[in-house]
Amino acid sequence: MTAVTVLSLPLGVSRRIEKLAKEAGRTPAQMLKFVIRDGLEHTEYAVREANAGLAELETGKRIPLEQIRKHIEARRKQRARAVR
Repeated sequence: MTAVTVLSLPLGVSRRIEKLAKEAGRTPAQMLKFVIRDGLEHTEYAVREANAGLAELETGKRIPLEQIRKHIEARRKQRARAVR
């Protein structure tokens, strides 16, 4: 089942969709469906994660700043080794 929706896009966005569609061998309408689906999935994920984090804060759960700094530094070192 599909629904028809009229959507006005800024010219720059429309051109990007057209270019992407051409590169993918699809029509702009087909490409827009993929872009919306993938963007929607990412946005739903981001909202779920943000809400989960806020819920943890409301329960009083906190992570000390020093623990966050250590985690970030460990990730930096890990990524630097992976790049070599």
